[in-house]
Amino acid sequence: MKQAGLPRGLAICLMSLVFVPQLALAAYVPALPAIGRSFGVGPGSTSSSLVGYMAAYAVCMILTGNLADRYGSRRVQLTGLLLFTGASVLCMLAPVYGVFVAGRVLQALGAGTGTVISRLWVQRALPKEQRLSMLTALSTVIAVTPAASPPLAGMAVEHTSWRVLFAFMAVLGAIAAGAVAKLLPADDTGTATEAERAPGGAVRPPGGLAGLGRAYRTVLANRDFTVFAAAISLAWCTYFTFTTYSSDLLQLRLGASPTLYGVLYTLVITGYVAGSTTAKRLGRTRSLEFIARTAAAVAAGTAALMPVTVRLWPHSTLSIVVPMAVCMLGVGALFPTCQAGMMRYEGEHAGAASGLFFFLQMASGACYTALTGIPGSPDAPMLALAIALPALSLLLLCLFALRSRPRAGQELPAVRSARPVKSGSS
Repeated sequence: MKQAGLPRGLAICLMSLVFVPQLALAAYVPALPAIGRSFGVGPGSTSSSLVGYMAAYAVCMILTGNLADRYGSRRVQLTGLLLFTGASVLCMLAPVYGVFVAGRVLQALGAGTGTVISRLWVQRALPKEQRLSMLTALSTVIAVTPAASPPLAGMAVEHTSWRVLFAFMAVLGAIAAGAVAKLLPADDTGTATEAERAPGGAVRPPGGLAGLGRAYRTVLANRDFTVFAAAISLAWCTYFTFTTYSSDLLQLRLGASPTLYGVLYTLVITGYVAGSTTAKRLGRTRSLEFIARTAAAVAAGTAALMPVTVRLWPHSTLSIVVPMAVCMLGVGALFPTCQAGMMRYEGEHAGAASGLFFFLQMASGACYTALTGIPGSPDAPMLALAIALPALSLLLLCLFALRSRPRAGQELPAVRSARPVKSGSS
């Protein structure tokens, strides 16, 4: 039976698992120009390293879900954090850019495990009506981390070296691994039956590659999973496009210092935090579909204004930052909402479903930024258009593909109230 709430130690542990990959992404962004100068590479190369990081992060998502079903989430998470720690040391000591990029890829493969494992524990440990609250807590950590870290990272880059950032990441990875070893229970509550379970609580894969294919077909046939996965993917494209290109635009073209860029990035992420908090409050009285449609309208409306503001004030950093901050209100509300919607699928392939969900999200960002093909350091109108396109597509999806249904927790009382009527009439 599922618990009424998560133990405090486990909740803190799960929040630390999403903190690590967000820090590794957000603290890196203000350092992009400095890293490029250090290795003698141009803005296009450093921006593409973000795409490579997210591509590896996406691969990690799909691997983690399946490995957690087979070997247990605790073992997979410990392995991922140890890999992240070693990769951070490799980045710190990298003599050439190729070695640095290899370290970033390994970082992504290690850090991304927490994104899947944390949500898998929420699904296993909490009933539907309590998940949005914990998912919002995780989303708040995901939002506060990039809000707080860029200014500090910017100051570190200005006054020391970008390599200090990766030294800190290595220490953080080691601390997080110790926390997992101490606080994360050995999971013997996997989604397989006793016949499918291997000794020691691990879960056998569902019949090799053929079985895995059947698992993914089963998951993708679930409408809630498919629609909410598409929605979070489009929201992520909006967010990740800004993250990928804004550092070079604001610093190299508009003259912002690393520290000022960190402050501006924090303003954007503040919108995300406000949106995530609003989703938690609305979740008490409104359906997930209502929250998603409202959030998509906010994101799309402000993103559509961005191409106008950057042409009216072409030399102002605020012309793109202020609309993006408002756009992130919608994005921030969509993230926990879509995750809660995905968790309506509670079949035997929950681990594979969680991994596939986040794989689709991360892969969409990497593919979209690669397909847009913005060369070098983009100008503001080009970036504004690239941000607006997925936001408008998100609105269309939410308006036409999401169907209203009762909130989690409201369906069961209705069923129970119907039973006495049925028995009385027979």
